[in-house]
Amino acid sequence: MMGSSKKNPAQLKNNTIGEDKQMNINKPAQSKRKDTNKVWDFFCSVKLAVIIILVMAVACVLGTVIVQGRAFDEYTARYGSGLASFIRITQLNNVFYSHWFSILLVLLCANLICCTIRRWRNTFLQTGFVLTHLSLVLILIGGVIKFQLGVKGGVNVYEGKSVDYFLTQKIDSSGRMDYVKKSLPFSIALDKFILEKNEPKYQIVTYVKDKDKQKIIEAKIGKRQRIPGSDYRVTINDYIPDAELKQEPVNESDNPDNPAIFLQLFGSERLIAEGWLLAHANNYHDEKKQDLRLEYIWLSSQQEFDNAVNTIQNAHAKVSVSVPELGILQDYSLELNKTFKLSGSEYSLRMLEYVLNYGDRRPISEQPANNPAVQVEIEGPDGVETRWIFENFPDWDKMHPAKYENIKISCSNIANSHMTKNVFRIYQAPGENKKIVYIRDKQIVETIPWELEKQYSFTHNSYQLTISNYYPSFNIKKDVVKKSDQIGTPAINIRIDGPNGKLENWLFADSKYATWYKDNNFAMIYESTGESVKHYISDLRIVKNNQTVMEKSIKVNDPLKYDGYAIYQSSYDAEKLSYSGLQIVKDPGIPVVYSGFGALCFGVVFIFYVKPFLRKKKKIGNEVAENEYS
Repeated sequence: MMGSSKKNPAQLKNNTIGEDKQMNINKPAQSKRKDTNKVWDFFCSVKLAVIIILVMAVACVLGTVIVQGRAFDEYTARYGSGLASFIRITQLNNVFYSHWFSILLVLLCANLICCTIRRWRNTFLQTGFVLTHLSLVLILIGGVIKFQLGVKGGVNVYEGKSVDYFLTQKIDSSGRMDYVKKSLPFSIALDKFILEKNEPKYQIVTYVKDKDKQKIIEAKIGKRQRIPGSDYRVTINDYIPDAELKQEPVNESDNPDNPAIFLQLFGSERLIAEGWLLAHANNYHDEKKQDLRLEYIWLSSQQEFDNAVNTIQNAHAKVSVSVPELGILQDYSLELNKTFKLSGSEYSLRMLEYVLNYGDRRPISEQPANNPAVQVEIEGPDGVETRWIFENFPDWDKMHPAKYENIKISCSNIANSHMTKNVFRIYQAPGENKKIVYIRDKQIVETIPWELEKQYSFTHNSYQLTISNYYPSFNIKKDVVKKSDQIGTPAINIRIDGPNGKLENWLFADSKYATWYKDNNFAMIYESTGESVKHYISDLRIVKNNQTVMEKSIKVNDPLKYDGYAIYQSSYDAEKLSYSGLQIVKDPGIPVVYSGFGALCFGVVFIFYVKPFLRKKKKIGNEVAENEYS
């Protein structure tokens, strides 16, 4: 007998309560699953990938536009303090090594993984798809590892020495650049540094000033070459592959046209200085360490001689100015920052600075009087011009463009106007007029007649002076000789034919100065061309636990690799060749990146070759099966 389907009210009530309880139990699980799906959909979103890639593209642009890895002061100077602080806080001064850039890489990596899992169908034909996406993930992971764990720095290793550290640059929290010492788990020893050079090459360069034209000509012996667009012709007479200039002092006559003496200065029986002093050219010598000066002064008459030996007054430094078309020729005393008006003209002159040795940054009291010069400022109708005037090179301004070319300026007695603590003045005049005057603290202490080859001592000091030779008409005999048949310092003998006749001279390849023709309009220089250094090589050893574990001769782009470190040749001591500059790099992300590139290659091959082949084979198999069935 079938039972009744009716339920009493109590049973219906109990069933309803049970169903409500079950629904309430399932609600949190469904909500949790819904939230999980939202997170999954977020990481699988193509929009997320597009946004990340766009942000990274902007970051790459900023990393290119904004100078990277500099000190905070430099950013302040470039962009101002406000923007510089923003750049430092947001790490835009080190974009590719910043934490936020690494987070972007991690997000893009997670996005690729999620997208790959969602689209993956568990079939063999999906292998190419999986490999290509996996390769991008590996490359991104390798990049994150490099930026966060990689290190790069440098160290100089001296020949015969070893190091177990290197230095890296780091910007601290305040934006200052500093060097951090990083230890190595081994030592790097430099056994030998080798510098390989290319075979030297040389060229002859000519320059025509009024045409402002430069031309390279052949170094062919005996060939007469015309310089285009000018009246100059050049002939190479001779060539020496390794030349040396020998200079010998000679006397040309008995007339005192250019008097000179050879002297020796001793201190406590030790030779301090020796050499020639020329009355009309280099007539003084300074010994800065001894606070001493030697001067040779030739006087043409007995009266001048008598007046000179009784005075200590030095020559006054002066600047001479001439404007030929206005008939102006005027001398001015060397007074700094005083404005001199050139009478009868619209020009004024002001001396800004003077030095005893141009280019020497030491105080003027410590400078040798090798290259005295004055910096002058000229003000005229066309504005202000500043130029240097050199005492030993009065024609310097003729060889260099100037705003006021009509104004000729020279200077004299700059070196002679300075007096040191101890001064030995050697006076000479025709006949037997010869005296040494010793001046100390601007007071004449002693006056002694002198003769050749005698040694003289002086009170209040320990110096001895000997004048061993005298030439009435001093000159230098110059001769260029061959040192060897190998290429060392090449030299060529040239002849220039021009508007003012012929000029013959030797040009040395190591000379820093051009040879000018008589009219100062045509110049030539013989110089090396191209990079002379071929390779710089370091013979390195890796030492660990007092044992050599690896050896290699490294050069540029051929590093030594050991224990995860790559040691590159980066620089060297160009002057003494005493040390080698090494770059130390550790990049633990490289194996991961290489794995990614390998996966990418296999994935591309599978997609374009293996997958079409398998599909074609499967299609043929299906067609055969259908034919057999029918």
